[in-house]
Amino acid sequence: MDAELRKAEKAVVGDVWASNEQFENLVKMCDEFGSRFAGTEGEKKAVEFMAGRLKAYGLTNVAAEPFKYGGWFRRTAEMEMLEPLQCALPCISLALSPSTPPEGMEAEVLNVGAGKKEEYEKVKEQVRGKLVLCSTEPFGGEGNWGHRRTRYGYAVLHGAAGFIFMQHLPGQLPQTGSLRPGYRMIGEIPGVGVSLETGSMIQRQLKRGGVRVRLNVQNEVKQNWTAYNVVGEIRGSKYPDELILVGAHFDGHDIAQGAADDASGAVVVMDVARAMVPFKDMVKRTVRFLLFGAEELGVTGSTCYLDQHKAELPKMTLMINCDGAGRALRHRFAVYGPSDLIPYFEAISKEINYPMTIPTPLGAASDHWPFFMAGVPAVGFAAGPPDPVTGAIAAALGRGFGHTSADTVDKVDPRGLKEASMVLAQFLLRIANEDRPIAKHTPVQEIVKRLEEKGEAEALRIQKKWHPASIR
Repeated sequence: MDAELRKAEKAVVGDVWASNEQFENLVKMCDEFGSRFAGTEGEKKAVEFMAGRLKAYGLTNVAAEPFKYGGWFRRTAEMEMLEPLQCALPCISLALSPSTPPEGMEAEVLNVGAGKKEEYEKVKEQVRGKLVLCSTEPFGGEGNWGHRRTRYGYAVLHGAAGFIFMQHLPGQLPQTGSLRPGYRMIGEIPGVGVSLETGSMIQRQLKRGGVRVRLNVQNEVKQNWTAYNVVGEIRGSKYPDELILVGAHFDGHDIAQGAADDASGAVVVMDVARAMVPFKDMVKRTVRFLLFGAEELGVTGSTCYLDQHKAELPKMTLMINCDGAGRALRHRFAVYGPSDLIPYFEAISKEINYPMTIPTPLGAASDHWPFFMAGVPAVGFAAGPPDPVTGAIAAALGRGFGHTSADTVDKVDPRGLKEASMVLAQFLLRIANEDRPIAKHTPVQEIVKRLEEKGEAEALRIQKKWHPASIR
């Protein structure tokens, strides 16, 4: 970095550290606007607020861009054990679950453990017509294979009548989450989440013999519903047509505030934009800040955004997805592709004396995915455990409080918001001012080959998320 840019970096980092803007924005987004779930009044208020803040910060081309999708709205979910005992089984709908018939449905329960492919294979002749009970327990493979949508997809594939997703952590906290890519479809069979305590009750009775339950799920689907992505730019002074996209989704699930997932990432993106604007004349490439809606409905907002902006694909130099940034301390980048980005990001981390490991995952469950699949160089930026001890703990916890009603503001460390904003700003100042190309686009056929060879394409087919020939 030259002396002027170094001076700007110190000013930006100092501004972020001295400001409390990130946390104040987080509190407003969560306490005043609630979950910001797609289709809610809170979503509309959040969109107006974020667009207003970006304009006030001095960004250009600020807009709330609408997109169409199939709206899904939670209504009621009831489950009752009929045999061998009679008792209520508290549950919540999983996002994009269809409804049962108005009078409900009755079926036997079949336990498939964590819902691995091999666990389904062992009982595949028994699945048809059953309510599959599946744990949220993390297992090797993570990403596409361990994702809820894959576990649900196997239930559909083998003819299950419904899907019960059992939390593996205590605390009466059933998880929610989407069942299909919402920009294309809703689920084929009803799915509900239950707590560890409720799921354990079912498992104990299964040891006695057959368990039969009545499930009644009623939700509402509205076709051609409208949601929004919020956009703002710092236009490049030398390479304005080279776009660095920095995004995070602002929506949470409708059962919680969605503070850590992902209001934290959204306010980090906003704060980096705020802190960089005073030095906009020094930024060579255009940095486009994106706040995606409807991510919790199967990565819908970013997919629709890219579909609407596909003419700009050749200009997209890099996509940085900040899902999970700011929720805790210790951040790192993850490189989805191309691999040339690994030494590049490692070099910057050494230069700013912020050591990090840089993994190379292939998970499809966040907003980097549509860009990655279109060949755009893509990385993720999030709080992540850098050492084996805390990493092992995090792996055992899985989502932790995520996707439960406990994802609230008090779970977010304000220092993490500051740290994420400072580190991201330092990386952005270097990336945006490179005089050489950052990375080449990857041909889609190479991405497809890689995913096929690693077996990830199979999991994505099970999820109904495999469509490499089209963006949505």
